[in-house]
Amino acid sequence: MANRFYTIMIIPENSSRPRQFNIPSWLVRAGWVILPVLVLISITLFLDYRFVANQVYENRELQSENRRLRQDVQLYQNRMESLEASLDRIENFSARLKMITNLMDQDQLSRHIELPPPNAAQNLAFAAKEPLATQAAGENPTSSEDTKFEKVSFKSLELEQSLHDLYELLSDQKSFLNALPTKKPADGYFTSGFGVRVSPLGDGAEKMHEGLDVANAVGTPIKAPAQATVVFAGRKSGYGQIVILDHGYGLETWYGHTSRIIVKPGQLVKRGQLIALIGNSGKSTGAHLHYEVRVHGIPVDPLAYILEN
Repeated sequence: MANRFYTIMIIPENSSRPRQFNIPSWLVRAGWVILPVLVLISITLFLDYRFVANQVYENRELQSENRRLRQDVQLYQNRMESLEASLDRIENFSARLKMITNLMDQDQLSRHIELPPPNAAQNLAFAAKEPLATQAAGENPTSSEDTKFEKVSFKSLELEQSLHDLYELLSDQKSFLNALPTKKPADGYFTSGFGVRVSPLGDGAEKMHEGLDVANAVGTPIKAPAQATVVFAGRKSGYGQIVILDHGYGLETWYGHTSRIIVKPGQLVKRGQLIALIGNSGKSTGAHLHYEVRVHGIPVDPLAYILEN
């Protein structure tokens, strides 16, 4: 079968000679088959390229996001470690504060000051008192949380409560310690201690001496050994002119045989403030201060409180 051709003629505008191209018919038929295939392949390749390009873009975005997330996670871990270290330091500080405050625990001091008084003959020996026993700092409960965040959160709440309790303790102890009559009320010599003694009035009878006598010249200043409120300032049988201070916590101090009273009832006084002058009023055999400490109305040995040598 003879080959058939399709003739394509091109006639130039300014030329009299046309150009002619002969295309075999089989090539035209093949073109009708191949062209759709090429178009389909091109479309497929284009779509695949777009898909791959989108995947590459998304992968780059994901990689960038992963890097940011890794940085955020690392930053979070660093902050958590720093927070844990800070909490550990606060915990150690809290434990130290508890140990320090337990050296002067209010309950221990209350028991200490309510001990039976010594004999008057032993009193003026006045040996140094042994320090109160320390108590171990409270153990920190171990956390049963599985994650660091939960563990840190639990520890922070625990420390917050612990420090709150410690603040309450310190606030109460500060007031309590300020109320303790730890200073010597007047300069002079201890001439008679707390306890049973022979009466100095010359009758030879043994009698309970409920305070501490400090001998010095008339007019020697008497100062408050701790902050207090003046509850009495006047004359009382046997004591002569007397000042009574209320320190709170059931503590009172009495100052008898004074020659002059400086303060008035209801007045607030501070530790070291002048309240009276040593004298010889009332039942007294010489110029001195009769000094008493009473706990809930019961006389106790004043030397148990005086920290000055």
